[in-house]
Amino acid sequence: MMDGSGSNHGMPAVRRCSGTIRTSLAGAAFGCALLLTACTPSDQGNPSGGPTRGSPGTGVPSPVQTPGACVAAAGATVQDIDPEDSPVPPWNKPAGQELMVEFSTSQLSARYAGFVSEAAAIWSESPCLNAVAVQACSTGSNCVLLQEDASRSRNTDGEMEWEDSGDYMESATITLFTRPLDRATDNGALATIVHEMGHALGLDHRLARTDVMNSVTDNTTNPTPDAVNFSNLVAIYGS
Repeated sequence: MMDGSGSNHGMPAVRRCSGTIRTSLAGAAFGCALLLTACTPSDQGNPSGGPTRGSPGTGVPSPVQTPGACVAAAGATVQDIDPEDSPVPPWNKPAGQELMVEFSTSQLSARYAGFVSEAAAIWSESPCLNAVAVQACSTGSNCVLLQEDASRSRNTDGEMEWEDSGDYMESATITLFTRPLDRATDNGALATIVHEMGHALGLDHRLARTDVMNSVTDNTTNPTPDAVNFSNLVAIYGS
């Protein structure tokens, strides 16, 4: 469920959206309320005889299925969206151009910076946008800052907050809570980062229980977004 404050006209507003996660660590399950969204661990496939890419119920990334062009049909709307969420605003995409969003990893350790690069490549399969992992955002860019938090202050593994000026997002910050993420498998940590970056690109929570953009994830979550997520990006940004 998302919880967003209203915008102040002429002034950026900071909003947060919330969800819940379910994870199993060392055999103990616990529920977490989070700010904006969160994802949880799942087992990584073993290339030598383990689960294959896209195996149902394994959490192993599947091939990305994307639309061929960033062209939205007349009246196209986002699909399978959690009705309890208040919408995340989109970025202002220049007409006829690809949207570029930079994700700054300068405050991340090598493990999580690597996952951001991988998640950026996944989301960049969309014909509408180019998500780029950078050390520091360039001046005037659509910038998302990622940071780590090792505190016990929130029972979550990730959250995002953003500033907007009404219709469009202006900047965003993703916080990765490393106490749970350090115990997560690589696949689970990647799923969390893909989820948070999906919000930072304008996507809301999905109703589909097994999708990475659902508000509840667990060790079986596939970190690769399904085709509906990429169609929703076309509905948001397509010409």
